[in-house]
Order: sequence, then structure tokens, then C-alpha cells
Amino acid sequence: MKKIEFVVAICVPLFFMTSCTCSKKTPEKVETQVSSEEVKRETPEKVETQVSSQDVKRETGEALETTKTYLKQEKEKYQKDAESTLNDLNDKIKGLQSKAEQAGTDIKAKYNEIIEGLRKKQGEAQNKLNDLKSKSADAWEDVKFGMDAALENLKNSYNDAVSHFK
Repeated sequence: MKKIEFVVAICVPLFFMTSCTCSKKTPEKVETQVSSEEVKRETPEKVETQVSSQDVKRETGEALETTKTYLKQEKEKYQKDAESTLNDLNDKIKGLQSKAEQAGTDIKAKYNEIIEGLRKKQGEAQNKLNDLKSKSADAWEDVKFGMDAALENLKNSYNDAVSHFK
């Protein structure tokens, strides 16, 4: 994450510096006939914009704050989506539990074993979610891969379990 901050700190000011020099407005065209001598005399000299170190520091600070805000928003959105998915799967597992309780004793044992495996994977996914919640906005992406894998594993296991209940 430090590398990203360093790259942002270097690239953003360079972007602003180049965009400032490229975005100068061109004078409006005048539709009168003027000799080339007059054009040479009346063409203003190029004026270069001076960028101070204070400008660079200010713009870099603003870019860094914007990046941090963006990362925080993305983390919160991802966290809400993961919580929603986990809650949805929890409800589905409860539904399977209800079906298992209505089954005969020999089939019930098999269903309970399958549901126990689902609950274990659900616990792993919940642990990943808790880990995600404890991470800062800068470091949450490190946990995202594990969270995605845990949710995908739980979904696949649920789908396999449903096929056994049919």
C-alpha cells in the first residue's frame, strides 16, 4: 500500500503540472485581414506558469485525501455486500436445517453432516468478514481475496448440499 501512496504522490502532481500547461485557453480568432508582419509583432510571448513546491504539496495532499476517501467508500460497499451475501447464505442454511429435521432418521444424519460442514465454512467466512472489518481503508484489499474465496467456497458447498436434498 505504501508503494501505491508513493506512486500517487509522484504521479498526481506531474499530471496536474502537465494539465495546467496544456489547458491554456487560446485567444479567439479575429476575422480581419492582418499582414504576417503585424501577426509577428502582435503575437504574445509564451507565458509559462510557475508551479511552486507549495502547489505540488497542496495538490498531492488533496489527491491523497481523495484516494483515501475513495478507498474507504469502496471498503464499506464491499463489506456491506459481503455481509449481505453471508446473511443470505445463513438463511438458506437454516432452510436446509428445517428440511433435515423433517427427514427420516437415517437420511437426517446425512443431512446434519452436510449442514455441519456448511456451518464450518460459514464460520470461516464470518472470520474473514471480521478480519475485513478490522482492517483500515488502506489495507482492506489484502483481505478481499480471502473473503471472496471463503464466500465462493460457502456458495459452492451450499449448492452441493442442495443437490443432496433433492
